[in-house]
Formats: sequence, C-alpha cells, structure tokens
Amino acid sequence: MQISETILLIITMVITVISALFCIISLATPRWTTFYGLFCTGCSTSSAGLSVVALILLVASIIVLLLCIIRILPKSTRILSLVVLFIASIFTLASFAAYYDSIAGYSYNLMVVAHFLCYAASILTAFWLGTSYTGAITQEN
Repeated sequence: MQISETILLIITMVITVISALFCIISLATPRWTTFYGLFCTGCSTSSAGLSVVALILLVASIIVLLLCIIRILPKSTRILSLVVLFIASIFTLASFAAYYDSIAGYSYNLMVVAHFLCYAASILTAFWLGTSYTGAITQEN
C-alpha cells in the first residue's frame, strides 16, 4: 500500500500545529506548579525561555512543512523539516525538565503533551523523508 507524500506531510503538520497549540496554552496558563506560572517574580526564567524558544521552533517547523506541502522548498532541503522538529522537541523537553518539581500542575502536563506530539511529528517527518528517497510513497508533481 502506498501513501501520498502530501497526505503524510499534512498529517505531520496537523500534529505539529496541535503540539504548538498545547505549547501556547502551557505558556499562557498559571499552573506549572500548584500556584505559579512561568512568568512571575522569582519563578524559573530558564524554563520560560526554553518554552518560548520551543514555541518559536514549532512555528518555524509548521512553516517549513507548509512550504514542503506546497512544493516551494527544493527537494534538497527536505531534511530541514526534520532538523527543526527535532530541535523543537529537545527544547520542549528541556523546558519542563528545567522546571521539574515534585508537585506538577496541569500546565506542566500540557508541555509534556506538546513534547510528545512534537516527537510524533518528528517521527512522521523522518518516515516521510526516508521513504521519499526510496520512492516507496507516491510522488506528486
């Protein structure tokens, strides 16, 4: 069974959009621990910075995936989508690892979900990239 390259990229982009949405919600809500959010006096600034960088990288990966879907980027730059998603997953992981506390609120868990979805999108992008070089998926002109 063959799968369309465009369909696989759209699925990957949708997962990345959902991941970015969870990241935005996590940044905007105050429940990283019992009472405090990331942007308060005396709170972990490293975790806040890492979260913002992760969000920026997720948005960049959405743009790169969209450019791949509409065939604007040349085929030689396909690896860029995987690299950006992988780096974004590292930053999401680092953001909640930097803030690790034994008492975690729902905002912390939302960032965990954002990391998981980012990682899943990275895996799908790697699959697309690997199979597009072997011709196992349907190439569309």
